[in-house]
Amino acid sequence: MQSIEAVWRRLIRYARQSILFGLILLACLSSPSLADAQNIQVGNEPHYVLSRHFSVLRHAGPALSLQQVLDLQQQGEFRGIEPGSTASTNFGLTRDQVWLFQSFTTTGNVPQRWFLEVAHASLDSIDVYVAEQGGSYTQRHAGDRIPFSAKPFAHRHHLFELILEPNTRYDLFIRAESAGTLSVPVNLWQPDALWAADQYSYTFLSAYYGLLGGLMFYNLFLFLSLRDRLYLIYVGFVACLALGQAGLAGLTGQFLWPNNALLTHLSPTGGVALAGVFGTMFVHRFLGPTPRTLYMHWVMPVLGVVFAACFLITLFVSYFFGAVIVNITSLLFALSALFMGGVSLYRGQPGAKFFVLAWVSLLLSIVVIALHNLGGLPSNGFTSNALMFGSAAEMLLLSLALADRINSMQQAQDRAQQEALAVNRKMVEALRESERQLEFRVAERTVELEQANEELTRSKVLLEEQANHDALTGLANRKLLGDRLNLAQMRSQRNKQKFVLMVVDLNEFKQINDRYGHMAGDRVLVAVAQRLKAHLREVDTVARVGGDEFVLLLESVGSFEAMELLQRKLLAEVAKPIVIDDQAISVGMSIGMAVYPDDAADMDSLFQLADKQMYSLKHATNAG
Repeated sequence: MQSIEAVWRRLIRYARQSILFGLILLACLSSPSLADAQNIQVGNEPHYVLSRHFSVLRHAGPALSLQQVLDLQQQGEFRGIEPGSTASTNFGLTRDQVWLFQSFTTTGNVPQRWFLEVAHASLDSIDVYVAEQGGSYTQRHAGDRIPFSAKPFAHRHHLFELILEPNTRYDLFIRAESAGTLSVPVNLWQPDALWAADQYSYTFLSAYYGLLGGLMFYNLFLFLSLRDRLYLIYVGFVACLALGQAGLAGLTGQFLWPNNALLTHLSPTGGVALAGVFGTMFVHRFLGPTPRTLYMHWVMPVLGVVFAACFLITLFVSYFFGAVIVNITSLLFALSALFMGGVSLYRGQPGAKFFVLAWVSLLLSIVVIALHNLGGLPSNGFTSNALMFGSAAEMLLLSLALADRINSMQQAQDRAQQEALAVNRKMVEALRESERQLEFRVAERTVELEQANEELTRSKVLLEEQANHDALTGLANRKLLGDRLNLAQMRSQRNKQKFVLMVVDLNEFKQINDRYGHMAGDRVLVAVAQRLKAHLREVDTVARVGGDEFVLLLESVGSFEAMELLQRKLLAEVAKPIVIDDQAISVGMSIGMAVYPDDAADMDSLFQLADKQMYSLKHATNAG
């Protein structure tokens, strides 16, 4: 077993590489940008990014009126954005009331109709005040506390229509508040340009949710097939994370509950908290014994309880505190899963390599989104959607980890079967060697011979009692058939499914024995047995219960018409000539069929019905 010290050395090396990558990423994201606090000119360009030019006032006291804000602006309380600051677009998790101010001047060729977009769907309250210089202000209000159906424009973000006149200066104030992340990315769009940009964003979102939906239904089908709760937990994780991402993207109000502003408001943090509950369950179950060997078996259950508490706090206490706790807990969760996954990878646990890659992807995205939500990174296409990118990669890799786990389990099962066959062969060889020794000792010791013969007789009796297959055809014998009938009856009662019992008897088989000999008859029986097995599934049972009498057990059957079609196929296949020593021998058969529980609810009655039907068909054939 590899030492704990070696595990730590490898994990430290992985951590150093991840930290180096994160520092390079953060350096790229937080590189200084040239903020311009001067007025901008709005002309005929399709799109203007206004977030770079605002001056800002943060207020922690009672709500300010517009007149109070105007007075504070005259007193110089608004502050311009310093180069490299993130505050122009993102103020993190705060309860402050944020006011943004910007003046802009239109050119002579400016189009009249524009849309002001605040591209952060989960803001609680947004007020926009616009006025020509020296004129009165008009107020517009939006936020996720307003039902989507009440919005003036059906858009996932907050839109405000502006009518601009040429060669005019406008003053713009924006007031924003939110219990979640207070990010205020502001853009000015011409309508056609906004429509064109929406096509790209909705295409990206469709691809993302299409991927999540495919993974969710794929693993749901795996759960229904394998009955392993790990896949169902993964489905819950994907579904809840998709709900949280849809809330952040503004899609829950648009598509899920357009008339319920409360659910729209709660879905981002609530969805992520529920995803954390399922995620901790998934990690704890997937990693198996690794957490216990590291004395960390308590970590995931505790984090799951914290995520559940976050969900309840978000719903019933404070959305703000729920958002703060869920961001911090998500980071701890990803770090813990990555550490334990790294140990599992080092120990060669099935699926661990994909598991570690998945949590590295999610961890990096959580670091970016947490720094963004806490105000450490600016709002842009990458930082705002970092969790979406990371979660897509993470869930795809986790699905690969589950597939790798299935493959490893199948290989282990195959090895176990091979080992069992090897043990059986050794047992047979040992039994044969024992028989040879007994025969050798016959001439030497009569008493030992009698004792050995008695032991051999008992062994043969035991072997005969345990034997489940017909010696001639290799088919199941009557004992094995009885066992499988009992199992089929129990499965049918539990799963509410039907099974079919077919009794088969060869027509005029005695004439074949009389004409060609018993050896030829035996070969005919073997050929018939092979043909019957070739047309049935592996899960079905073909048994020989008498000289020329066979019984077929078919579970999980379809329609009665399908069974009749199978019956005709079997009759046609067995009727084909069987060539034995250059002699073509034809044999027919009669099949009686009964369906459980439609025809009978006990095995004796089911056999009697099938047997009666078989003899009726045989008599009808002989009469014809």
